Amino acid sequence: GHVARRLREAGSTVVTCDPAPGMKADVLCAAEHLPFADDSFDVVACRVAAHHFEDVATALREMARVSGDLVLVADNLFVDEAGEEADRLRDPTHVRNYSEAEWHELFSQAGLEVELFEREEKWVELEPWLQRAGCTGVEATRVRELLANRIAEGKLRLDRGIFKGRKR
Repeated sequence: GHVARRLREAGSTVVTCDPAPGMKADVLCAAEHLPFADDSFDVVACRVAAHHFEDVATALREMARVSGDLVLVADNLFVDEAGEEADRLRDPTHVRNYSEAEWHELFSQAGLEVELFEREEKWVELEPWLQRAGCTGVEATRVRELLANRIAEGKLRLDRGIFKGRKR
């Protein structure tokens, strides 16, 4: 929603995809099976969703296939196994975060050359972050324990990677 809204406000034509009906996407589909012809779009963007994909390699190949040239992906980066456990406790739809090196390999396998990579430290208010996912009680306590080394003054540090890839 956030990226699509801003792009539309800037005058871009946008088609959103999501497998969950509650997300109110233009097209209901999984990222691994995009129902569009090759080179249908100038740009394909995916913001903070890839860690939910069952098969991120297939999803990235699909994004490259339907993009005329440019694929942008911003997602949380792998930090450690404690972080992965915390993410799964907070949100059972979490599959896996990938490291910067893994993303570079995934882009390469999809026929994309990484033109730009930026690492971002994003600080979010911890309690609202837990509440948005309905994470309470014992699970929330365990998440706080697992992420203690990334929590300061009630905020959680999320490490994000922003990748800009072009077709080779």
